Amino acid sequence: LDLHANGVTVTTSSGASASLVAQSALTGLLSLARHFPQLAQAQREHRWAPFFTTTLPPDLEGQTATIVGWGPIGQKLGAWLTMLGLKIIVVRQSAASLVEGARVVALDDFATVLPETDWLVLACPLTPQTTNLVSKQALTLMKPSAHVVNVSRGAVVDELALIDALNNGRLCGAYLDVFAQEPLPEQSPLWDMPNVIASPHTAGFSDGILKRMSQMFLQNLRHWHKGEALFNVVK
Repeated sequence: LDLHANGVTVTTSSGASASLVAQSALTGLLSLARHFPQLAQAQREHRWAPFFTTTLPPDLEGQTATIVGWGPIGQKLGAWLTMLGLKIIVVRQSAASLVEGARVVALDDFATVLPETDWLVLACPLTPQTTNLVSKQALTLMKPSAHVVNVSRGAVVDELALIDALNNGRLCGAYLDVFAQEPLPEQSPLWDMPNVIASPHTAGFSDGILKRMSQMFLQNLRHWHKGEALFNVVK
């Protein structure tokens, strides 16, 4: 940021991990939809727990996923969830842009779509407008059967309000890869909640990420050497 402030052109490796993050978000969503946390707990206890002895998981097809942020991560998730038969609502800065097969609402109207949302997927950057976007008030608008998937930044969610909603049956479950404080404190109740999948900010990592980042840097270096336009320039 200091370089940028002093007039130095700075580029990023934005997009290098988009597919990985989208895969992680999808995995978390499907795991919650198919009650995998409960099945894993039953396995650890050597307990046979078929679905017909508990609450049956609802069909995903026909449910509504609201995706906040329509960058590479949101777009990949939107395509995959559409293939699974979910209805997609996209939340962007402006509702002026059209997204094929999805309904688009402006960020200012975020609260209006929460009552119909089954899966709230957060894939947005952290900005003053998205900080504490999923507030206590926002959570009260959601269905008790709804879930939150956060692969953006911890500060997008009021974590204490989320924990309270999960504990008191006002929200069904959550997959969280990011947290208000990282590492997640040992005393956080999120570690032990049966309706939560928590991963340590690992959604965007694999053995190929460094290679992709290096390739993007080298490509930009070639552009710079030839006097061509750079991509992923920090504005």
